[in-house]
Amino acid sequence: MRQQPISPVAYQPPEGKAGEVEATTIASMLERAGAAAFADVQRPEFHFLLLPTSGTGTHMLDFTDHLLTPGSVLWVRPGQVQRWGDLAAYDGRVVIFPAGLLDPGTAELTGASSPDGARWWSPEDAVAAGVPALAEEIADLAADEAMPRSLRAPALTHLLAALLLRLTAQASSRPDAPSGSEAWLAFRDLLEAQHTRHHDVAWYAARLGWSTRTLARATRAATGRTPKELVDERVLLEARRLLAHSDLSVARVGETIGFDDASNFGAWFRLRDGRTPAAFRTSAR
Repeated sequence: MRQQPISPVAYQPPEGKAGEVEATTIASMLERAGAAAFADVQRPEFHFLLLPTSGTGTHMLDFTDHLLTPGSVLWVRPGQVQRWGDLAAYDGRVVIFPAGLLDPGTAELTGASSPDGARWWSPEDAVAAGVPALAEEIADLAADEAMPRSLRAPALTHLLAALLLRLTAQASSRPDAPSGSEAWLAFRDLLEAQHTRHHDVAWYAARLGWSTRTLARATRAATGRTPKELVDERVLLEARRLLAHSDLSVARVGETIGFDDASNFGAWFRLRDGRTPAAFRTSAR
C-alpha cells in the first residue's frame, strides 16, 4: 500500500491576526476545515497547544501516542511529525502561535525549538501550573475584538509566555527533567538545525568554540548522555520519520539525512535500531 507523504501544514492565521496568539477549539477546527484536513500525517510549521476539556482522545507525536483527557496539555512544536486521533471523541481548546513569536529568553527557557522539550502534562501538572485560568484568559482576550490589536497582541504573548514558563517549571520539578547550561542549550539548538548535514561531534564543538571534552561535560550534566548519543538519537528520529511516513527509497532517506552511501546508512541504522531500514518501515506501517 502506498504511504501518504508527510504533509507540511503552513501557518495560516485568521485575517488581520498574523503573528498573534490564536485561540480556537477542536470542534471549531473540524467545522471549518472538515475531517479530511486532519487525516494525514503532518509536520506543522507553527506551535500549538492542545488543552482537552471533554471526552478522551490520543495524539501521535513522533511515534508516541499521548493520552488526551480533560485538563491535560500537549505542546506540538514546528517540525515535529504528528497525527490527529479521532477528533470526534473529544473537544478542547487549541492555542496556536507562530514560530519566533516568543522572546529569545522565553524560547530558550521553555525549549520552544527543541524536540526534546517537555511536551505532555497531566491534569494534575496543569492545575499545579495554573493552566486552566491562564488558558481561559487567553481565549477571552483572543476573542476581544474591542481591544486594539496593538494592545491585544502583546498581551496575548505575555499570557502565553506565562503559561509556557509555568508549565516548564512544573516539568523541571520532575526527577528526570534535564538541566540547562549555556553549553547544552547552544549545542541542542545547533544540533536541531544541522543534524541532517553534520554527524560529527567535533564539528559541533568547533562551531560552538569549545573542546569536545567541554561539550561532553555539558551534555552529561544536562541529560546523562554523550554528545554522540544525542547526535545519533536526533538523526535516528529523522530517519524513522521519513521511513514511516514517506515513500522515499531507503537510499534517498539516507541521503536526505546526510549519508552519501545507502549501505553505510543501512549499517548505521541497524546498529542503532536493531532492524534494517526496510524492516523498520514495514513494522512502523
